[in-house]
Amino acid sequence: MSTNFVDYIKILGKGKKGSRSLTRQESRHAMMLILSGQVVAEQLGAFWMLIRIREETIEETVGFTQAIREHCRLSLSVKVDIDWPAYAGKRNELPWFLFSALALSQQGINIFMHGHAFLEEDRFYVESALQRLGFPIAHTKEEAEAHLKHYHFAYMSLDNMAPKLARLMDLKLLLGLRSPVNTLVRMMNLTQAEHSVHGVFHKGYDELHIQASAELGDDSVLVFRGGNGEAEINPERQVELGFVQGDHVEWESWPRSALGHCRQKNRLDIERMAYHWTGVQEDEFGGLAIIGTIACILRLITQKDATECNDMAKAFWQGREKWIFTTQRIA
Repeated sequence: MSTNFVDYIKILGKGKKGSRSLTRQESRHAMMLILSGQVVAEQLGAFWMLIRIREETIEETVGFTQAIREHCRLSLSVKVDIDWPAYAGKRNELPWFLFSALALSQQGINIFMHGHAFLEEDRFYVESALQRLGFPIAHTKEEAEAHLKHYHFAYMSLDNMAPKLARLMDLKLLLGLRSPVNTLVRMMNLTQAEHSVHGVFHKGYDELHIQASAELGDDSVLVFRGGNGEAEINPERQVELGFVQGDHVEWESWPRSALGHCRQKNRLDIERMAYHWTGVQEDEFGGLAIIGTIACILRLITQKDATECNDMAKAFWQGREKWIFTTQRIA
């Protein structure tokens, strides 16, 4: 047990008048103690829930993220263009953003996607979609490198990429509430990709991610409130996109692309995705979500205007290699 860590719990928990948030330096040191195994479970539970009551600050997010990047860095021999966290899971639609990532990867853009699944929750995680579509999942650093070289896309679970963080994520099952770790796994960019995209769910977290990314000195970041918290454009809603480009922060509003409601929340079978990819049967919601998501990623990495990015997105999708998935491979 760390006596140093006790001091941080005291800072957070001394009541309305005595407590305060942690500084950037304190947050970084606290996370280093956690990741080095010097903090016991009781301390962790108290620490995270005290922060959860008021939600993490920008300074705390920056400090925690700095420690994670130092302690858990994943050095790959292949340059990663886009870091794409996928941790929320989908509740009322399918993970169409996976197809956005794969269509972009077929243009030679190296995408590293990572996530974590809570099997106890009724959500459709991207890892499950990949398994059922028959696409390989990387379990080791070497497999991730091989997949990036061959497909320009690799998916790796948090359990294999940073097991200590995975155990921290799993505290949600014991505590019943999310912790700042849910934010940090989206922020961490362990492969030091040139660009990163963060999907968030709760109002205000988009601004937290944008401001923390700017403070961290991240050069190219896109943040928006996406479908069920994933980095996926919801065609039925207007979306506010937040961009960090160097030392410049910009917000851009994109209108809804669907004329009416087209979600099929009671039809979450993987065949819908396979049929849409192969062109057997077009899916209205999926098509709009895929194109919109590709377009906003292109807006990030090319800095072209929305109309041009949307046209490029349509061309990328039309030019995809349809042989990757066949309906015969779906179990």
